[in-house]
Amino acid sequence: MLPLLLAACATDATHAPPPAAANGYPLRNAGFESPPRPGERCPAEWGCTMHADPDAFRFRLDDTAPAEGRRSLCIERVTAEPWAVASQSVPAQALRGRKVRFSIAMRGEGLAGPGAGPWLMVNGMSGYMLLHEERVAKIGPQWERRAIELLVPPQAEALEVGATLQGAGRVCIDDARLDPA
Repeated sequence: MLPLLLAACATDATHAPPPAAANGYPLRNAGFESPPRPGERCPAEWGCTMHADPDAFRFRLDDTAPAEGRRSLCIERVTAEPWAVASQSVPAQALRGRKVRFSIAMRGEGLAGPGAGPWLMVNGMSGYMLLHEERVAKIGPQWERRAIELLVPPQAEALEVGATLQGAGRVCIDDARLDPA
């Protein structure tokens, strides 16, 4: 009788998502402390992309007054392209059906146009985009934490989390976090 009772109470470990760490779900190089790999623009573990012209935005590590740690990542528009994104991919299988909160410390200088903010995309099978969220606003020179919350769909394969700059100016980002909401 005891084995039947234990079996009834057991959960299927292959379907139960692992618990979040004390500080949330781990992101790699979340504080932008590791430099870019040779020949890359973005810090290790991050991808930097922009609309059309690959030289339209400058991505660089900045060690003057980061929000946390030794440095932050700054994105600056240098030609008239509309947007840039710094992001990283997170496997979504353990997050399916859970509400998550992605947040990042940000500060801006000379923002014109829509502004800057956190950026999140949910991809399904074969990279098919299921959801895309961004919270873009004019951000001032003081560090502030900006966030996006969403329920991860059951068919999610990966989350892309990061920050976007839309329009002119410069935004610095630091201390990225992915937490249960």
